[in-house]
Amino acid sequence: MDKIATICLFIWVIAARIANAQTTPFSALWSFEGNDNGSSSSSMVAVSGVSYVGINKLFGTYQTGNVGQGVSLQHWATTDCNHIEYAQFTIQPQGTARFTITSLSFAFSHSPTGPAFVTVRSSADGFSSDIYSQSVGNSYQIASITLNGPSFINQTSAITFRIYGCSPTDSNGTLRLDEITINGTVTSAPLPVTLLSFTAQPEGDRVQLAWATTSEQDADYFLVERSRDLKEFATVGEVAAKGTTDSRQYYGLTDLNPQPGVNYYRLKQIDQDGTTQSFKPIEAIIRSDEPVVAVYPNPANPDRIHLRLWNADDAVIQLLTTMGQPISGRLERQSGEAELVFDQSLPTGLYWLEVQINSQRRMINVLVH
Repeated sequence: MDKIATICLFIWVIAARIANAQTTPFSALWSFEGNDNGSSSSSMVAVSGVSYVGINKLFGTYQTGNVGQGVSLQHWATTDCNHIEYAQFTIQPQGTARFTITSLSFAFSHSPTGPAFVTVRSSADGFSSDIYSQSVGNSYQIASITLNGPSFINQTSAITFRIYGCSPTDSNGTLRLDEITINGTVTSAPLPVTLLSFTAQPEGDRVQLAWATTSEQDADYFLVERSRDLKEFATVGEVAAKGTTDSRQYYGLTDLNPQPGVNYYRLKQIDQDGTTQSFKPIEAIIRSDEPVVAVYPNPANPDRIHLRLWNADDAVIQLLTTMGQPISGRLERQSGEAELVFDQSLPTGLYWLEVQINSQRRMINVLVH
């Protein structure tokens, strides 16, 4: 393909993605009706709860707000803004979505000895400058902040906002907040990878991970992660993607170090431009006392079949033809492994591996090529 054709193809791919993208308005709301949770009108935008650093909620509960209930915050330092005490909240686009934030608003007031003014900063510039500053009165007023800088336009990463209370006359004075609202638009983009399946199959002290895709667009690689609590994830391994394809693709990876009990696995796909797409975690349960006999690889070599043994040192193993006729071979055992070796190479085809463990009999299909 010559350079002009390559450029034309690149332009066509970008144009196709833009044409398929959809932009819709969204809003995020923290209403403090008995909790600090936020809500989003769009499934493509996730929101955090409101958290508090260096300050506390009055009585640990909620009081009368501008609309319904609100939150009253106390124990502010009786100094100018030190920017280490704040209420903060975060919004984040999901998957390949991008959002533009156009406005932030909230209701605020204070008790007579509470903070004299409020300021607002964001992670868009590392919380280095105020995007809003206003004196505070005893009655609720509305902060209405227009957000139009490039750091709030077409973003793929989370943005956090912090509200600071400054210069109270008494640390027990309160700053009251209610009805925090963020407005904007969110744009969905075609997914770079369409996932058909993702499975985690425990086999003794290992887990076989497998996934399949039906299409890929500029996909770079897959990342498999493991967690015990769905909070902290560790990398299991990486597998290169096919790039761009409309045909079904199959991938696999073995976790050699799962933990006893429940293990959660998360599949991530990383695009060639660094965009990350995460898929829903799945689980596998490691039962350390169960015997396992498995064939690796399968299809197997014609002169030997490699076996993985877990709690199966006493297993009786024999290879059979599909007609049930035994095939002569010797079993060479190692710690957790074994080789079924044949004096003559096996013809290509399908065989049965008969395994007897603890008076139980099972058959494993083995393909020889």
